[in-house]
Amino acid sequence: MTEFDIEYAVGRNRLEELLESVDRPGDFFTSGRLFVPMPRLEVEDVGLLSFPVPDSQVRALVEAAERAPYGKGADTLVDTSVRDCWQIGAERVRLGGAAWNETFAAILGSVGTGLGCPSERLEARFYKLLVYEPGGFFAPHRDTEKAEGMIATLSVSLPTAGAGGELIVRHRGREIEIDLNASEPSELAYAAFYADCTHETRPVREGHRLSLVFNLCLRPGDTDTPRRAPDYSERIRDIAEQLVAWRESEEGSDKLIWLLEHNYSEAGLSFDALKNADAALAAVLDSAAERADCELHAAIMHIEEEGNADYSVSETYHGRHWDDIHVDAEFGEVLYGTYWLDNWANRDGERPEYGKIKLHPEELLPAGALDGAEPDEQWVNEATGNEGATVERTYRHAVFSVWPRRRTLDILAGEGIGGAVAWVVDRTKQDSAAAPGLISRLIDIWSIVPNRRDGKSRARLLRLLAALDDASLASRFLREVVLGRYNGDENEDLPAALGAIGTTAAGEFLAELVESRFASRPQAVLGLLRRVGESADFDWRDALGGGVRAALAALPKALGPHEDAREPVRDSERKTSRKQLREQAVHDLFAVAWRCGLTEEAEAAVSVIADHPKAVEPERVIPTALSTLYPEERLAESAAYQRLWRHAADSLLKRSVRPPDEPRDWTIAADISCDCEHCDELRNFCGDPDAKVGRFPLRKELRRHLHRQIDANRLDMSHVTERRGRPYTLVCTKNRASYRRRLAEYGRDVEFMTMLTRLAPKGERADAAGTTLQRLQAAITAAE
Repeated sequence: MTEFDIEYAVGRNRLEELLESVDRPGDFFTSGRLFVPMPRLEVEDVGLLSFPVPDSQVRALVEAAERAPYGKGADTLVDTSVRDCWQIGAERVRLGGAAWNETFAAILGSVGTGLGCPSERLEARFYKLLVYEPGGFFAPHRDTEKAEGMIATLSVSLPTAGAGGELIVRHRGREIEIDLNASEPSELAYAAFYADCTHETRPVREGHRLSLVFNLCLRPGDTDTPRRAPDYSERIRDIAEQLVAWRESEEGSDKLIWLLEHNYSEAGLSFDALKNADAALAAVLDSAAERADCELHAAIMHIEEEGNADYSVSETYHGRHWDDIHVDAEFGEVLYGTYWLDNWANRDGERPEYGKIKLHPEELLPAGALDGAEPDEQWVNEATGNEGATVERTYRHAVFSVWPRRRTLDILAGEGIGGAVAWVVDRTKQDSAAAPGLISRLIDIWSIVPNRRDGKSRARLLRLLAALDDASLASRFLREVVLGRYNGDENEDLPAALGAIGTTAAGEFLAELVESRFASRPQAVLGLLRRVGESADFDWRDALGGGVRAALAALPKALGPHEDAREPVRDSERKTSRKQLREQAVHDLFAVAWRCGLTEEAEAAVSVIADHPKAVEPERVIPTALSTLYPEERLAESAAYQRLWRHAADSLLKRSVRPPDEPRDWTIAADISCDCEHCDELRNFCGDPDAKVGRFPLRKELRRHLHRQIDANRLDMSHVTERRGRPYTLVCTKNRASYRRRLAEYGRDVEFMTMLTRLAPKGERADAAGTTLQRLQAAITAAE
């Protein structure tokens, strides 16, 4: 096993000694025997079992059973070279009897004590009945977590004649052999072990072995539940002193990471599910960390490393010759590695959203903890070009993480502001009086960290600020963080936060936001103005006015240079622009302007929009926006509405006053810029009204050149290569693609013209729209 490229913490010998001295409250296994009244055990298709179970009933059980599979990764396989036994599912077995509950409670209590689990929260779920015949066995393996909260497996052997079939359990260099044979009529033998332990069933030498298998799960409960650990009060004091000395030192790491004895799945990691020594250490370390004003979390440590491939060759000697040559690639020198923590868990059962936090040098304890660790995955990248073969490997292991509470924000924000925000929110729930100081410090940090797509985090803190109703903090955050990073992710939560700072300050902020961000984020800013106008907190007219007026004034700059609006833009010719205003944005602009009484400014905005048909599509976007503006009280009577409606109608009529003419011949308009002789031939083919098919015998690179010209100019033709003779021939066949696109566009135009007839201006503006309305109706009739 090659060493990791990890620097362990140094100078922490006393702390290591103290942490390692925490006695385990239990062990990785436990076993025992009881002489008790037998349970009533009835199996479907077999009947009520006798004890000891006679051979005739064992044979009947085998007839009723199925081969027991085993798990390999995500697969479930049946292979008698790996597992040779039979199983009957729990749904086909009825287990009971007058004394069984008392008997099983005694077993479970003994198991809880032996494993170091709180028995009152230990729950056994019957899984299956296993039948081992002579020679039956199960190769070394680990159990998967078959149920939520599963921590261990319990096997109870029923009385039956037999020998062998010993249970072997291994964990971290220790191995235990357990004889589970029960031959007396009133004898039950049982063993339990944690789910991450490697175990195997040795072959049954004679007779049979029958076992009831249970999944042991730990029900959630109070984290202070006693675990029957010894009194660690002095050790807690000593560990706390060590943590304080480390915390006050100006040298060393930001955090300490302690590798746990057992491993845990990412979904199953929690303080409630910790096993024996890990559970005892968690209780001690939690008390010590609290005394030392440090944070304690559980997490999953990830290691990904890439290294040189060192090849080894092994041979097997057969009498007079060597045979069976094997070449293996082993991990050599580490070339590159990444080390991080995630999947955080708190003592209170919550899973904070801290994200990935790097594991830095001199943070991991105890020294040498990873010696001999086997990778979870390893694979070889074969040599390519000048690069030699490399080996990649990954590891994951559960850890405790400790860091000084006063350094939390710096540690979390250094990896991403989201984790720092999550911690502040959690701490505020626990101690609201600490919120102002924490948030103020968070704003200090936030204002200088890079902008790493932290919109969701900004929104989360805005919600907290609104709940606290602290005008000073809210104003600081809005100006020092939101103003320079705004992208619209905050829109849903900004109105309530603005309510915390008051109407005047909110109006000033909105005006500054429009001035700084409207040109780059017009749709987001307009969406915010609409949300503010819809807020029920208080009258927003005064706060909105300045921002809306600024948006209307900034519209020309946001939409870009003046466009040529003389010709309508085809659907097929339009390209999406980042500065386009979509339907919702157009609605928002005119709705808030109307609510704020900015009628003249709104009319001026229509002129700007009319000058930018590529940025604000008159044939699609404006009719859709008008459909949402129409219900607004009296807005359809405004001059701005009438001018918007007229702009959309004129654009549609200019393009689709009548159906498109069907092509009379095969002429294709082709504005090909290339002047080479082959493009001249292509142009001539396009201009020939009678030619539908053109043939161009050309070598490969010239055929590709014509391909590019056809595709770049969107010429109405398909092209294939005829692979006969030399050179091959590019065969081009003209089609009606442009006409079909234009016909489809015309159909949509008629739909939108029909929509506009239902959205015609109202009141005194209706008369001015009369002539245009008649033209729309005539165009619609022509399409019928």
